[in-house]
Amino acid sequence: MLGMKAFIVICLYLLGSVASADISGTALVIDGDTIAISGMKVDLNGIDTPERKQTCRKAGVTWKCGYEAIETLREWTHTKEVRCIGDEKDGYGRLVAVCFDNGYNVKAGL
Repeated sequence: MLGMKAFIVICLYLLGSVASADISGTALVIDGDTIAISGMKVDLNGIDTPERKQTCRKAGVTWKCGYEAIETLREWTHTKEVRCIGDEKDGYGRLVAVCFDNGYNVKAGL
């Protein structure tokens, strides 16, 4: 049977090795695949959109696809409580997370 000190050491190790985050609130859209909740930037896991000022061209027509990605995410999250769950950070220090609004995965709506 484990002694109390050993049990505490194991618990502290397990708590320290898990860097998970579960945050909720109103989302501020940074770009088509990044939001901020309460000042914490969140990279939407599995989503890669054009950058804010990027344009795209198809069949000879150029449009502001970066702006369109931002507006699509903004429409999806506008005035809704967004909950993000993640356990790692990307190279920019953003939480990499799966986010939900009203129980729906934001990724599914984009």
